[in-house]
Amino acid sequence: MSDQGGQGEAAGSLRVLFVDDNLDIAELSEQLLAEWGHQVRTAGDGREALAALDGFAPDVVFIDIGLPGMSGYEVARQIRAQLPGSVRLVAVSGYSQEEHMKRANEVGFDSYLVKPILDDQLAAVLSRCRPHL
Repeated sequence: MSDQGGQGEAAGSLRVLFVDDNLDIAELSEQLLAEWGHQVRTAGDGREALAALDGFAPDVVFIDIGLPGMSGYEVARQIRAQLPGSVRLVAVSGYSQEEHMKRANEVGFDSYLVKPILDDQLAAVLSRCRPHL
């Protein structure tokens, strides 16, 4: 595990929603983020992700683009409609082509990470999501 945890705890806890249909990735991410001191929820598809918004109000949402049933792009659109401007959206994808990154930007994602996500990449995104004191 990375040393990034101490940095996260010192700067404050975030509410994080991690959406991925690969349960292993979701569980490992949840464990890591919790170790870093963040409040974490996971969802395996778009409908679970949208349901998780009730009563949670995440600061940042990591969304796998290739979700079953409802794409990550559609999940992002719906989250933006429900929580306009109040949440950071991070696309997570196995695709690194420019067209995918452009589409993610057009839909309203703030960042784009290519799988596999490294601990330092995750920590860097989270550091940009913290409110400045």
